[in-house]
Amino acid sequence: MTVERARLSIPAGTPCWIELVTTDIPVARGFYGALFGWEFEQHDDPREGGHVIAHRDGYPVASIRESADGRTRWRLFLATPDSAATAAEAGKLGGHITVPRSRVPGLGVKLVLATPADDEFGLLEPDATWQFDVGLPGTLVWAELVTIKAQAADHFYGGLFGYTGEQFGTDHLSDYEVWYLGGDSVLARVCMIRDHLSPGAHAHWLVYLGVDEEVGTDEMVRTAVAHHGRVRVDPYDSSLGRVAVLRDPLGARFALVDPSQATDYGSAGNDDPYDD
Repeated sequence: MTVERARLSIPAGTPCWIELVTTDIPVARGFYGALFGWEFEQHDDPREGGHVIAHRDGYPVASIRESADGRTRWRLFLATPDSAATAAEAGKLGGHITVPRSRVPGLGVKLVLATPADDEFGLLEPDATWQFDVGLPGTLVWAELVTIKAQAADHFYGGLFGYTGEQFGTDHLSDYEVWYLGGDSVLARVCMIRDHLSPGAHAHWLVYLGVDEEVGTDEMVRTAVAHHGRVRVDPYDSSLGRVAVLRDPLGARFALVDPSQATDYGSAGNDDPYDD
């Protein structure tokens, strides 16, 4: 997955922004700032209140916003040239708007939808001045939708954005599907394993944030734990790189990945038992 800096037009359905929805913005800033060296800029939204834009080396990489429902999670935004039209198409496929359209200066017009797979995602019409760093340390590298309703997810997202899918594993062991736009892989969908589900489990997007190869995933995990993060899945080797799954101090699940350590063996999916 590659998104260029200041690119004015990207294909609909391409990941183009990530947002941390959290119950304590100062705590989140302290944790991710210590982990990735992010710097933060306060913004005021007349409709949604204050939020924070995180930067790496001067380029925006994510936003942090106060949670309205007491839950913390990472939210993925997908590009669209017309958020109203795409939201209308999503409605025909069983989706519905949960956060109405609003404009964020320098970012664009955004809204949030819930889907028949019980997850949520954002749509973003990027502004002409939009910038988003990806594929580097401290930025988005990959994202996976983790849901028990795999067929519903494939139907919804494939119908909305025209994704084609390639299945890995088996339905009863490791149901992992990579979604493509043209010949480019953009996202993946992971089917939750019923035997691993807890009563409080939610469908969610797992965002993979890059690790500097000179530091390494294992050392980043130690840094995260020292700043009150929790390990959900210990570091392991995969076709994506050296991966670990963690929670931040407020409970938001995310993954670390060092792509320089990618192998031609191991899992491309995560082994988190999905409990909340």
